[in-house]
Amino acid sequence: MTFEKLSNLIEKNNIPKDAKLMSDSGWECDATEMNGIFYNQEDNILVFTQDKNDCNYSTDLKWKMIV
Repeated sequence: MTFEKLSNLIEKNNIPKDAKLMSDSGWECDATEMNGIFYNQEDNILVFTQDKNDCNYSTDLKWKMIV
């Protein structure tokens, strides 16, 4: 999903701007916090993680931790 599509869905459905974003990747049994956000400028991708020290992204130089 693109950020533009998400923004449009939020606006269309009158979701308040202070709504909390959670993750449910399927590995967990419930929604979980998203405490890390990484951005890959080359591929133009945002990734939300449970932990801002996620080794898959925090050690790869293509990814910049933005939260």
